[in-house]
Amino acid sequence: MKLNILKARVKRNNLEKYAGRHYRDETSQIVKSLNEEGKKALLGIQKKDGIYTILGEEVVYYLTASGNKGELPISTFLDILHAEGLRKGNIAIYRFVKIGDEKVWICSKFTMSALMNTMLWLETQLDKE
Repeated sequence: MKLNILKARVKRNNLEKYAGRHYRDETSQIVKSLNEEGKKALLGIQKKDGIYTILGEEVVYYLTASGNKGELPISTFLDILHAEGLRKGNIAIYRFVKIGDEKVWICSKFTMSALMNTMLWLETQLDKE
């Protein structure tokens, strides 16, 4: 994974700007923790109460408000976000996306969009490998 290209993509997508204080990169504790568990975490968002949505090289890792940890392949998470966008439309408020009985935090519609664009890039990187 070329981290310098990923960082440029994140900057272009304004993920860091839209997520603000919730943005987490490879230097953050949650990303380090996930990687110590053998995950391939890269970056994402985390609330001060610990709830997170972190993008990995191949999957999205999340912790819900109910304390359940999970992970989904990037393509599956993208499909869910796309369906949510079609269902709610552009003027809706986006804070969480429903996955089964759980709600995964996405912060805002702008953050969701930036995450989706970053995941689309990550997905193309998987196809190249």
